[in-house]
Parts: sequence; structure tokens; C-alpha cells
Amino acid sequence: MASTELKSFKPIKPNQNAKTNFWFNLGIEDNKTARTDAVHEGFKPFVYHKILKKAKLSQNEFHRVTLIPLSTIKRRLNKKERFSIQESDAMYRLAMLLKLATELFNDEKKALDWMKESVYGLGGKRPLDMVSTTVDFEIVKDLIGRVEHGVFS
Repeated sequence: MASTELKSFKPIKPNQNAKTNFWFNLGIEDNKTARTDAVHEGFKPFVYHKILKKAKLSQNEFHRVTLIPLSTIKRRLNKKERFSIQESDAMYRLAMLLKLATELFNDEKKALDWMKESVYGLGGKRPLDMVSTTVDFEIVKDLIGRVEHGVFS
């Protein structure tokens, strides 16, 4: 690029009104912290509560799908400790599943119902049971993408 072109280049910045998005509502992002930073810093306990409420899960169900031990969850909440990177990453995948399923169905209730059902395209597994590992989660994301684009093979 010529130097005159560089001077006229203006970076694209997101609309500040977009701050009321999914990630902000869960407390994962804020004006100072991006999603990636939030995962690396570890989610604060209030994020756990918001995800639990949004996904309509009990503490036991949350433990079963994320594989975060109940004792760890209780300790973090009691001591107001941040979750570890790995724990936050599992929580992030759960939140992302909820976001992707809601966008797919255009309805949060239908998305939650689908997440809790056995799905043929997942070999009879529930999407909710596939957030504890990245490899399983990628399979769910792939299925959602194929359904969105009408690819069923």
C-alpha cells in the first residue's frame, strides 16, 4: 500500500451499542475484557451462575456435562475464586452450544430442548453431553453448521 492509502485507512470498530450481546449478558465479556482473555483469566463465579440459569441446568447436571467436579465448583463459589482456564473453557463451550443452538432454532426454548435430546446426527448422544471436550464439541458445531446449510450427508 502507498503511504497515502495507509493514512486514509480507518480500522473497523464494532458499534458500541452491540455491547448488549450474548457474551456481555453472561458476564464473559465486558468493556475491558474480551472472551479469550476472560477464559485465560478464569471465569468469575457470577458467570457460572449466569450460564447455569441461561442453560436451565442444576448444579449436578452442569457437573455431568462439563466434568468439573462438584467439590471444585462448591469451593470456587464459597471462596469466590475464579475458575481455572480448563474449567472456564468447558463453561465457554457450554455457552457457545447454547448460542449456536439458539441461532439455529431462532428460539431459546427449542434450543434448550434440542440440547437435551438424543440426536441422530450425533450417534444418539445429546449435544449437551458433548461440551466437556473440544473434539466432541467440534462434532456438534459441525452438525449445526451442516443443518444451517442444508447439508445432511
